[in-house]
Amino acid sequence: MAKHEFGIFETEPEQDKRYDEYCPEKYGCIAIHDDHIEPLLRELSVLETYIHTLSRPGNGLVYYGITLIPPSSLPEFKKIIDLTGRAELQTLSKKIEEAVRRHKFMIHYGI
Repeated sequence: MAKHEFGIFETEPEQDKRYDEYCPEKYGCIAIHDDHIEPLLRELSVLETYIHTLSRPGNGLVYYGITLIPPSSLPEFKKIIDLTGRAELQTLSKKIEEAVRRHKFMIHYGI
């Protein structure tokens, strides 16, 4: 199953650190099947994000890599997810909501 995983940083990402390691348990990740994320990639490209490190700004999700999603992008992220109306994305919506409430960065592991 091709999947994307989304989790929450407990502490703010370090400025000069590269987040290249796959450790979803560290961030309490949830898995979402690619069938539900891939159709949203164009819409999600409006999100200001970071690619593997805070020193490399980007937009949207890194499909085959690691994306750091800052708190400032989370409300729009949640809006895009919620507008789909898909029950399969409810756990992701709740995870984003938790990060917003706690004002935390999220991490995304691409497929």
